[in-house]
Amino acid sequence: MSASSTMLEQEMANKEEGTQSWVYTDTGATRDLRLDFLRGFVIPLLFASHFEYFSALMFVGWERAGIVSTAEIFVILAGVVVGMVFGKKLKKDGLAAVMPSLMDRSVKLYLTNVMLILIIAGIRYLPEIDSTIITTFHSPFSGKTFPLFPSMESGFFNLMSQALLLRIGPHQFQIIGMYVAMFVLVTPFIFFMISRKRVALLLGISWVIYLINFGAHEPNSGSPAFRPTGAQFEYAFPILAWQMIYVHGVVAGYFKKEILEFFSTQQGKLVMYASFALTFAFFILTWNNPLKEFGSAHFSMISPDTFHSIYGQYFQKYKLGPGRVLNAFVLLITMYAILTRFWVPINKALGWFFIPLGQASLYVFFVHIFFLLILANTPLPAMNDFWINTAIHAGLLFTAWAMVRTRFLFKIIPN
Repeated sequence: MSASSTMLEQEMANKEEGTQSWVYTDTGATRDLRLDFLRGFVIPLLFASHFEYFSALMFVGWERAGIVSTAEIFVILAGVVVGMVFGKKLKKDGLAAVMPSLMDRSVKLYLTNVMLILIIAGIRYLPEIDSTIITTFHSPFSGKTFPLFPSMESGFFNLMSQALLLRIGPHQFQIIGMYVAMFVLVTPFIFFMISRKRVALLLGISWVIYLINFGAHEPNSGSPAFRPTGAQFEYAFPILAWQMIYVHGVVAGYFKKEILEFFSTQQGKLVMYASFALTFAFFILTWNNPLKEFGSAHFSMISPDTFHSIYGQYFQKYKLGPGRVLNAFVLLITMYAILTRFWVPINKALGWFFIPLGQASLYVFFVHIFFLLILANTPLPAMNDFWINTAIHAGLLFTAWAMVRTRFLFKIIPN
């Protein structure tokens, strides 16, 4: 063998060793920084959805990375974390030991939601503050504005009744209401079925409920056929649909070790490569969305009519279309695989920002409601300038990050 070929082989080996050093080191701990990173990545998408000022953030946030939103990613990752944290206790101490912890968490989430509703209800009585941004919902499709709180003349006990039933509240926080109901109503059943080793039956029941709900919707009705809880969040997040991705998230978190071992097999690698391919295909598809805000900055491989037809049949958000479900899962698999393979440089570049936000995502969800209120009472939104809007989004995100890093009001606001 020549000296040049030996040197080439050594150089290739050194490169391979260097790349391997970028891989995430999984210690087996309950805390997975890759999941924290992904949950933190959701926060800018959340701000893009709720602070609807067109800026650079919209080129990622408005379904530009795929036909998937903050909500699907949040619900799946929330399920995964629940499966990991409470699943560890289930494996160690059994179902009876898990239930009190589940109930404690349920009460905390529920009280957080009710507390926020009552604070905003009180803010309405301050004439100096315009609370319209969080007390009404304006439909961009119908052009109508809907009140989200009872009239101030309806009385205290009516307000309390509606608040305790989660039938009122800011629409920007309603996914937390859905998560509260999901956690209380669904999670104990999930762990009961897992403890009885009936996981296949659990997933089957989840799919049957999802499919019944999906098929029951009237075409273009824009609202769920069933609202078992009667809560406000069900108009946007019907629990019979969204339970499916939550259930699968919890199961994935519980069996995380086995799933990661599967992806190291030949069949698992094929699934991963298929996820990469589908993620890219969904990226191409979503960039054919003829959103007027982006002007000509989109693809024209698919006609607008065809795109809207495909979107309406398979990607509707409120009823969680099957295309949206598939997109969410393959996107998460792809992002998790990329983070695993290139963790060191990605973490060094962005982990300082995304990981703290991800570890305090409930806190950020809570405080961003007050960001909305404060900002709406300034002249900034009316300026409607791309660069000013970009500065607004960046400023809000860094403010939230700084509040998390300094643990501002952590003893009062759940995190």
